[in-house]
Amino acid sequence: MRSLRRRAFGSRPVGILFAISALALVVSADSIADDVGVDPDTAGASDEAAPVPPAAGAAVATAPDDGLTADEIYSRVLDNRFHTSAQELVLHSGDRAGREQTIRMQMLWKRYDEEPELSNGIQSRTVVRYMEPSEMRRTGYLIVNKSNSPSDQFVYLNSMRRIRRINLRGESVVGTDLSLEDIVPREMDDATYVRVPNETISGTPCFVVEAMPKPETKSDYSKFRLYVERDHYVPLKIRYWDRAEVEIKELVSPVDSIREFDGIFVPIQSTMKHLLDETYTDLRVDMLVANPELPNRFFTQRQLESKKLRLPADVTKAAHHFEEG
Repeated sequence: MRSLRRRAFGSRPVGILFAISALALVVSADSIADDVGVDPDTAGASDEAAPVPPAAGAAVATAPDDGLTADEIYSRVLDNRFHTSAQELVLHSGDRAGREQTIRMQMLWKRYDEEPELSNGIQSRTVVRYMEPSEMRRTGYLIVNKSNSPSDQFVYLNSMRRIRRINLRGESVVGTDLSLEDIVPREMDDATYVRVPNETISGTPCFVVEAMPKPETKSDYSKFRLYVERDHYVPLKIRYWDRAEVEIKELVSPVDSIREFDGIFVPIQSTMKHLLDETYTDLRVDMLVANPELPNRFFTQRQLESKKLRLPADVTKAAHHFEEG
């Protein structure tokens, strides 16, 4: 299998792409135990959550008649998020020439809107660390999303053994069609929103909301359009337009991949396609811990420099693991 080399670390490929506001954004129990320094015997058994059945009924594109505004719909999308999460993700990319590459990542996320005494204007913190390929292992990112000022964004380069402040909005996840902007959850005030006619995606009626990122976010996109299933407010499809207003990407999450964890509904499989480059990236959640107790020290520059992220044993015991397919 040839390595997919069309993306280089630190490059800005044409039309980089979030994923999903709630993909937000692991591996088997033995693998996570090795990486975080936990005994694999205590890492928890595989217990996949029950799938959410597809919504009944069908609809063609219709004018909104439900009384909900675009802001209200997107606010409900954001309400369908954990307070904290730990995930391990597998991203498999390919192109029409048959080149392929697989990336494994660990992502920790914590929001602070419910902890005003700690927030100081901070809405959330995200840590992303590469697990594979080996040459990228320990390279990672820290994103501090703020409500009243630009986000603080840092990268730790294992090859250089140092941390740099950087603008990560256009930074690609190496070898994939995803950017960190696609993976780190967006906040309500990052964009303005409008309703467009409802549509049906694979037999599931959806609200459709168009979002225009605000200039201060320095987004790579001029707009994105979300197709949000009506029962749990999960985006089943997101379309992306670049700054030249050319549609460049499309993210699709099958309705039968949605799982429920502590009342939060999350797709565990998604596919991003780059419409111009004719490439794709399949994203799969291998491990998820819903609302774990994550210390604030996990979301610091010092943590980026550490060799291992030692999650508490009670966190790994609560992990849900998913098999491929």
